[in-house]
Amino acid sequence: MFLTDTIARSVFTHTAQGEHGSVVELLRRRIAECELGCMGWEAADKMLDGIGAESERLSQSRGLEEARQMRDAIVSILRRLDELDELEPDEPDRSAFYEVADLFVDLGDIARLGALAVRRAGGYECV
Repeated sequence: MFLTDTIARSVFTHTAQGEHGSVVELLRRRIAECELGCMGWEAADKMLDGIGAESERLSQSRGLEEARQMRDAIVSILRRLDELDELEPDEPDRSAFYEVADLFVDLGDIARLGALAVRRAGGYECV
């Protein structure tokens, strides 16, 4: 579980999904409160559309990078799960069973994080 927490903290420290969109919408509302002429509003709207699109591309790019990190973490866990072949039912160090069990839990947690990252990379809302 420690591994999952560490990976989640290091990978998902970037801007949360949807945060860019809310900033763009906040700017739109603030600009709308200003007394802009038609041309000024069109220019501001075009600029905000560009910012929103760039933010979405950045979020998708981060999603791919995070998914790759999750894949690498899974590969690392799978290598560590090879220890399972060395365990015997009469293993004197019973904590070894808990360690292997925790690896399976980490594997599931990291796979879920990877799925969220890939969905974000594909432009899907992550809940």
